[in-house]
Amino acid sequence: MINKKFKLSTQAAIAVALLMGVSQSAFSHTRLETPTVMEGVRVTNNVVIGHSCGEGKNTIASTVVFPDGVDSIVKVNGAATTDTVDAYVSNYGNLFQKILDHSVYESENEKKDANGNVVGFWVKDGKMPEGYTVYLPFRASAMFIEPASCARSVKVVVAIADICKITPISGFADGVLETWTPAVGSNYDGLAFGANDSPASYTVTRDTTNNPMDASCGEGLDVEIVPSAAQLNRDMPIITTKGKQYWPKP
Repeated sequence: MINKKFKLSTQAAIAVALLMGVSQSAFSHTRLETPTVMEGVRVTNNVVIGHSCGEGKNTIASTVVFPDGVDSIVKVNGAATTDTVDAYVSNYGNLFQKILDHSVYESENEKKDANGNVVGFWVKDGKMPEGYTVYLPFRASAMFIEPASCARSVKVVVAIADICKITPISGFADGVLETWTPAVGSNYDGLAFGANDSPASYTVTRDTTNNPMDASCGEGLDVEIVPSAAQLNRDMPIITTKGKQYWPKP
């Protein structure tokens, strides 16, 4: 006769194992440690590189781009619109800053637009062997949703490339890099390497207590801010502090 307590314990163990498998699978992609926050909250966050480019490969560099809010694609409930970012966010611009950290990569720098706003960052001169996880820390300042809008959430789509070998764009392939980018027609869409149209994201949910929606909004709108192809082609490359393009190889 099977002991009921043993049977229950076995079922619980199997359930935990399944959950752990799902959790590990979810974090195998490069994602943000804190993907969702409340409006008006500033957080210390991390880009989490979950795996390298394959067995025996080291991730030697990584590059991250946030939408600049200038020519960004704005989607509402999944559909592209002609709306501008400021229709939904009161303070978009310079919301993200890299936190200095040389624990894995010796060199790093922020990427800035013509106005000095941070639009991303890069790290290099180190390595993450296969089987390890690396955290790249940054600060996300408080975002405020435009009170007059019907946005109930604003998702910032983040483009990331984890690099295992320095090549020109023509050399991009599986085992060379992992791309976690939106499919917008840029040089970094990842159609043949990494994952297609699988970017990281950072979602801010509306604080309906301090910033209530108008009753006419109903359930509200889910907004996405996506970097354009032009921005990714401009900002994804790693340009060193001396002005030399490190990746992709020119």
